[in-house]
Amino acid sequence: MHHDHDALFRQTFSDPLHAAALLREILPAALARAIDWSTLTLVPGSFVDEDLRGRHADLLFSAEANGQTILIYVLLEHKSFAARFTALQVLHYVVRVGDRYLREHPEATHLPPVVPLVVHHGKRGWHAPRTVLELVALDRFPPAVQKILSPLQPSLHFLLDDLAAVPEARLRTRRITPQGALTLLALQFVRDARAGDPVGFAARWLPLWRELWADPAGRFGLLSLFSYLASHLEAPRERFRAAVALIHDENEIMGKTVAQQWVEEGMQEGLIKGLAQGIEKGIEQGKAEGRAELLLRQIRRRFGAVEPAVETRVRAADVDTLDLWGDRILTAATLDELFA
Repeated sequence: MHHDHDALFRQTFSDPLHAAALLREILPAALARAIDWSTLTLVPGSFVDEDLRGRHADLLFSAEANGQTILIYVLLEHKSFAARFTALQVLHYVVRVGDRYLREHPEATHLPPVVPLVVHHGKRGWHAPRTVLELVALDRFPPAVQKILSPLQPSLHFLLDDLAAVPEARLRTRRITPQGALTLLALQFVRDARAGDPVGFAARWLPLWRELWADPAGRFGLLSLFSYLASHLEAPRERFRAAVALIHDENEIMGKTVAQQWVEEGMQEGLIKGLAQGIEKGIEQGKAEGRAELLLRQIRRRFGAVEPAVETRVRAADVDTLDLWGDRILTAATLDELFA
């Protein structure tokens, strides 16, 4: 099931809006202050070896700090018991980041600083070494020899966000986006809760769910989160239906909401097995709205105020086109290039 964790993590935190909020919260304060967060961009691609794909998801971001490029490498780790050599693995990925940078900037004379961050979710807190040097067997040598050998070894440190060591109340109130907070809570508390009840999880984090529901761009995040719940909880579909009803509060007087469409169309088709496909039909429209909202938000971050004509064009586009533009916004230098 590890790919579920990775898919949820990627879906949420590959959006610079959610990533910036998380990183500001967990990077050391002086570094967080030095970074110009409006410049945070996702660098597409992965540095994880094929055979480790099931254990790690990774994201690389680029940002400006004091007018210089800084790279932030985020690795999701979910096997604390197998994590002893994580520091070596991180070193390996950071070296690849450097190699790729030099391929793309053949004229460079220096490497940009890389900040490696491991986000860990698991039953137990993190106990493995956090530097490569701790993994090197030096302690049997006499001190004079250790002193010579030590500086000759790689000594990369990584920053750690250990969700297993953060109290739930603290995770719930982190100053990050509702989707970011719900993603971390789901990764930490849903994974081993097979017999758990979706309504219980809806009630437990209700203010965050409602805030996400109220944001049109958040509807797509709800889809990812509910897909994750459905793949981990062995609950009858009525409970999922009740969870959705609780989140969007059916006492509200509304037109046909996305929730009702989920219930009428998506939920009837064996929700638990293929929640994502089941919901697709019910929320195609809601999904396009959410994507459009997200893209407009990204356009504002990259290019400033959005002309009415651009907004109209984005809102009229279908999901596939919005997906294409969503990928392009990471690299497009101008709006013309984005819509080319």
